[in-house]
Amino acid sequence: MGGLHKDRQARALIAFLFVMAVGLLVALATPQARADDSPDRTSIYVVVKEAKTDEPIPNARLTLQFHEPGGVARLKRRKMISYSAKTNPQGRYKFTNIPKGTIRLLVTADHHQTLGEEFEIDKDNQVIEVKLRKPQPLL
Repeated sequence: MGGLHKDRQARALIAFLFVMAVGLLVALATPQARADDSPDRTSIYVVVKEAKTDEPIPNARLTLQFHEPGGVARLKRRKMISYSAKTNPQGRYKFTNIPKGTIRLLVTADHHQTLGEEFEIDKDNQVIEVKLRKPQPLL
């Protein structure tokens, strides 16, 4: 009977260690778990304004997409990461811990045309200013 109890304890310990190891790997794989001061990562400031008046557009919906950089040893395709946010009352939002390189930004706002564009992020704390126009009436 004592051997059966020890066998169950050993299995439970192995299962626990496996779950902890998987959790650690997942945590290390997420962008937030990496150091913000990494030389290949930065913050991006997005400023959304109305094209004609230059007024800020609050609550503009932002979608930032990029491919997670992978090492040479990585055999799989690079994973597409997507973050969503809304601008503050000043029409601004700060994305943090974003890898330098090509990003795609989609911006939508009520009563304005949608903008989708790729940007090259090559500087620290880069500012992207977006100007949205009101829809043009059909003739």
